[in-house]
Amino acid sequence: MQRAPTDEELLTSDDPDGFGEFYARHLSAVEAYFARRVGRDAAADLAAETFASALIARRRFVPGNAPALGWLYTIAARRLVDYQRRGLVRARTLDALAGEVRVRDHAAPSPEIPGELDAGLLRHLPPDQRDAIIAHVIDERDYQQLASESWVSEASVRQRVSRGITALRPPLQVYRASRQLARQDRVYRFGGGHFKPLRSIEPREPLDCSASASLILLGAGLFEPGPAWNSSRLAEAWGRPGEGRYFTVWANDEHVWIEFKLDADHGERFDPTPSRLAPNNTWLRSNTGPTRDFLPRHWPGL
Repeated sequence: MQRAPTDEELLTSDDPDGFGEFYARHLSAVEAYFARRVGRDAAADLAAETFASALIARRRFVPGNAPALGWLYTIAARRLVDYQRRGLVRARTLDALAGEVRVRDHAAPSPEIPGELDAGLLRHLPPDQRDAIIAHVIDERDYQQLASESWVSEASVRQRVSRGITALRPPLQVYRASRQLARQDRVYRFGGGHFKPLRSIEPREPLDCSASASLILLGAGLFEPGPAWNSSRLAEAWGRPGEGRYFTVWANDEHVWIEFKLDADHGERFDPTPSRLAPNNTWLRSNTGPTRDFLPRHWPGL
């Protein structure tokens, strides 16, 4: 009976199928490693990043220096740190821009903020507004210094920051309202809040998807005070048809959920229906699920 090759032999083999066998042997375990730490939604992507990095680095692997499996999990741990770092940057950016506050987190690492934001949250802004926001809100540099470096007036720099934040405020307010509602530990109830005046909904009152969406849009200033709408009305009458730049309300006659595209590399969705919940029972999570049979609606300009 032929002996199965070791992990070390697979990594150092000249056989093109060697790494494929190594991948198949450990994929499930690496995905489980990530799922225990960040949930299933992100685990598959992080596992793919890990094996892609391993494929590139395999020529530097030296048998005997470290076990192959330990080498692989070292790469996985680095990908996990990168993922968590991106989350810290994203959370800091969203909070800073949504509230126009100056945030300094000395415990957080110092990532390459301009590159991430250029491809993410600020990607739809004119370059002068994007650069001014990165420099002032995120890097915390004062207006006078920026004006001197840019050869423009201090008022011009202030105007660029103000216009950029004004454009970003509505989608960030929708996202903030979604996060607040998701943290309220409400119970999902079919029909909960239907046609009830939104101002009269209690903080812990059970809600369904359409009442939740109505409450979120009201909190962001994109919905008139009054009764909650059902999903079919949201699909027909809220905003305009089509997907938005930063967020989209997806609805049909039976269900509604909100998709956020505040980053370039992944999305999130607010979706309270129990059958669609992630393992940790959160109403706001990484965006997964089909859009077929749902109609997209967006707010003009957003």
